[in-house]
Amino acid sequence: MSHLQVETIERRFMHGGRTLPDPDPSMSPDDVRAFYSAIHPELLNAVVTGGEFTGQIQVFEFRRAVGDKG
Repeated sequence: MSHLQVETIERRFMHGGRTLPDPDPSMSPDDVRAFYSAIHPELLNAVVTGGEFTGQIQVFEFRRAVGDKG
C-alpha cells in the first residue's frame, strides 16, 4: 500500500525587491495584490507575474503595468 505525504507550499510575493508575506493562503494572487494596495498604492495598477516554483516555494511578483499615458 502506498502512503501519500501532504506537503505545504509557501507562497512569496515580491514587490520592489522586498518580500511581502502571504496574508492568507486561500486568497488568489490578485486578492493579495488588492490587499497590499492599501499600503502600497502603486499596486493598484500592477500586474501579477510569476507563479514559478523554487522547491516548496511559489514566487509571485507584482510589476508595474506598462502602458501609455494619455
